[in-house]
Amino acid sequence: MTTQINIRLDEHLLQEIDALSHMLHVPRSEWLRMKLAEVVKDSIFKYREALALEYTMGHISFEELHTLIGRDADDVKLIHEMTQKGKKEIDKLFEK
Repeated sequence: MTTQINIRLDEHLLQEIDALSHMLHVPRSEWLRMKLAEVVKDSIFKYREALALEYTMGHISFEELHTLIGRDADDVKLIHEMTQKGKKEIDKLFEK
């Protein structure tokens, strides 16, 4: 399923995009989709640690994390659960 969106671009940037897509014999929208997908994938890879931290802090759900990093989200969840369990055990040791 695809969804149409509307964006505003600087005229010069649009001319550059058109020149590139013309040179590559690819429709403008296809070129934009490919480039946007590349940037999103690169950003997810770059911010994997930050995404894991956002999950552990409760800022994003497991489902959101899983959507972004796939099966690695299961590892993050397990590590988070084990860390919380260990923290509780340590707290018990120091209770008075």
